[in-house]
Amino acid sequence: MPSLQGIHQTTSKWIVRPLQVALKTNHGRLVLLGLTAGLVYFPMWFEYLFSRAFRGKIGWFLVISMLFLAGLEIWSKRKSSSNNIASEEDRLLGHMLIISGVGLFPFCRFALWPQAVLWLLILTGIAMSTWGLGIFSRFLTPTFFIGLTVYPRIGLISRFAWELITPPQFLEKTMAWGSALAMRLVGFSAAQEGVFITFPEGAVEVGWGCNGLDMAITIAAAGLFMGLLYKQKRSQMVWLIAVAVAVTLLANIPRLMIVTVAHVYWGEGWFKFWHGFWGGQIFSGILFTIYYYVVEALTSQKPIEEKAAK
Repeated sequence: MPSLQGIHQTTSKWIVRPLQVALKTNHGRLVLLGLTAGLVYFPMWFEYLFSRAFRGKIGWFLVISMLFLAGLEIWSKRKSSSNNIASEEDRLLGHMLIISGVGLFPFCRFALWPQAVLWLLILTGIAMSTWGLGIFSRFLTPTFFIGLTVYPRIGLISRFAWELITPPQFLEKTMAWGSALAMRLVGFSAAQEGVFITFPEGAVEVGWGCNGLDMAITIAAAGLFMGLLYKQKRSQMVWLIAVAVAVTLLANIPRLMIVTVAHVYWGEGWFKFWHGFWGGQIFSGILFTIYYYVVEALTSQKPIEEKAAK
């Protein structure tokens, strides 16, 4: 166990001394003021992610992974970023953003999204007033990832973008059609009616949360993260993402089949199990495993194909 002296030294190094240094300047005091707003926002941000994880959603994995990669790049370039000093104009504009965000924050506690917008405004002000406007172009990946994760409802953002470019309920109808077809192949009397999978005994609606898009985005992000971590070529990362989307959408069909059969034939208890936390975690684990082995199988064949081509 760490000694009390060690804990005291660590606390002094990482908390007390930085606070003492920050409080000596107006810039430091404004940065601390902005970070205080972040501390107020963080419990709501965390509670949302935790509640979604408890209900079997895996958007939290996407958010944590984005923050991990952003932090990894920032840490690896910390020495070069420490040499950047904000100009007087950038510092003034950054301070104005911090003061505006903190001033409006107490009046925007009625929902998650306005707090997220103000926290993003404050973070932008802190970065701009500390390192200058150019810091965002030098850290494109962390800027993009942090900007996305400030508001934890990434699924809502993806839904808006998807519905903007596709016909109404396109994916839900497609999944209902594919699931009904698969169920007929294994002997069930299933049919598709719009977004419903119907049986003589009942019907199940394929809603937005069951169309597989959120999961496809998460697995695609996992492919992107793998590419970034292992420093793959851009074409390789596009390939990893495409495989992730295809595998996820195909795997969503047997998931819908199980949920549908559970609702129509097995009873409410089984439906809640497969549609809830445990069913979601089981499906997520199976899906990640399938994706891993598919990628392993395809990548192991690539050298053989390249040798044959030569």
